Amino acid sequence: MIRDIIAKRYAKAYFALAQEQDRLLEAQTELNEFVAFLDGQSELSEVLYNPVFEIAQRKAVLNALLEKLEVSGTLQSLLGLLVDKNKIAYVDLVADNFSQLADEAEGRIKVEISSATKLTKKALKDLQKEFSRLTGKKVELEVEIDKSLIGGIVARYSGMVYDGSIKTQLNRFGEALRA
Repeated sequence: MIRDIIAKRYAKAYFALAQEQDRLLEAQTELNEFVAFLDGQSELSEVLYNPVFEIAQRKAVLNALLEKLEVSGTLQSLLGLLVDKNKIAYVDLVADNFSQLADEAEGRIKVEISSATKLTKKALKDLQKEFSRLTGKKVELEVEIDKSLIGGIVARYSGMVYDGSIKTQLNRFGEALRA
């Protein structure tokens, strides 16, 4: 809970700065790429996140890394501040919150689709069009295969769930028979 509050504060500050510089999409992409990079570097992230190492040591490691990655000064400042305040372990939450703010400001929404089978390009286009109509926003689909659904799809966005899976329909049918 407290982690979320702290991450939101940093995300809002970074968002305001990126918006002021008119580089929301670039800032979002850059931050997400940094988080993805850290996810793949367990030893590096362990050093950055571990309070056993002094802040000066972690900052030196971060600065050396940022030089090689060639990130913007704005992101360097954010990451440096997170290290200084011993909050660098929250960088993934900051990125998630920043993405939500940027998507909202740009009129985008992410819709997570779970499907029992791979969907055709036409089906994806139709889903994107329909969710765009429902939400009034530009829709970005994130699709995953979940064979346990048997058939159909489940769509999730903004706390809403549309469940059109055969698995759910069979469960409801079974409950109706038992009643």
